[in-house]
Amino acid sequence: MRVLIFSDGGYEIGMGHVVRMKLLADAIKTKCSITFYTNKEASSYLSSDKWEVIIKPDKGQKEFIVREINRQAPDLLIFDLLDIPCDWLEEIKKHSSARIVLFEEKREHVIHLCDAVINCIYGGLKSRMVKMGSAVVYEGPEYMILHPGFEKAKQLYQLRKECRTILVSLGGSDPKKLVFKVIEACRRIPDIQRKQVIIVMGGAAPHADDVRALIAQMPYAGLVRQTNDMAELLTKADMAVVSGGITLYETICTGVPCIVLSQVAHQTVTAEKFAGRGAAVHLGLGERMSADVLARHMSELTADYQMRLGLHQNGTPLVDGRGIKRAAAILFEL
Repeated sequence: MRVLIFSDGGYEIGMGHVVRMKLLADAIKTKCSITFYTNKEASSYLSSDKWEVIIKPDKGQKEFIVREINRQAPDLLIFDLLDIPCDWLEEIKKHSSARIVLFEEKREHVIHLCDAVINCIYGGLKSRMVKMGSAVVYEGPEYMILHPGFEKAKQLYQLRKECRTILVSLGGSDPKKLVFKVIEACRRIPDIQRKQVIIVMGGAAPHADDVRALIAQMPYAGLVRQTNDMAELLTKADMAVVSGGITLYETICTGVPCIVLSQVAHQTVTAEKFAGRGAAVHLGLGERMSADVLARHMSELTADYQMRLGLHQNGTPLVDGRGIKRAAAILFEL
């Protein structure tokens, strides 16, 4: 099957779209010939000998995409782009009979132009499948695309009574630079010297070197850059401070009690849903949160095993880590 995947990522828009598309491509590569179309900023992350990566032009993207579809004659088109223009799909359908799959799309008139929509984040925490015109919409965390390692990490994770290790992961690019606020909050936790703080930063975060220099005088803190094994790191954590994107789902799936600092407004919606189920502590937009208040919440959670246990027990049933298998099956069944 010939598959074209369109997805962008970078410092401003984050890396969530390309991260999950790379995972999905890896899951279907043995049965498909894959070409990625992306922006320059995300091209190095997607680079692989398993598929082709083509950088889209900054201007005239609709015309470029239609030309490439005519050239490639694909069977399947996957778009993981924020608010894909409706006229793109209308023009594509004039030139191709390829099946079209969108990710995170709520606009009904756009949904009617495709064959399937996979909304891992949109919708509630109860997964469902609904028909909208000729399209099938799959909603909920049951379809969240996570690394296959999280299914195993979920089975292995055990919550310890003493909180010894705090993991910090604020997305692939951390556009609001919330990591500095978390570092300052850590300094204000009374017994932080007795703990280990693992700071995970993606390759799209340009301030990683500044973080490395800042924590050089903090013997309890270490930096992990662009890890390929987040599942393994989370299994070592007793609590986490995360943003409200894919990392939140990874953390909930593993079972790690967490505090959420949302980077952008739409992440607050997701985080509030988990908080409403007693599965996370959501502090709202991180840029509005003071280091003092964050330190207080972190101190409370590290000291309160029953609170951490409640978050762990409430969260683990919500994300099972098998979404990548379900998403791949949807593509093959179209």
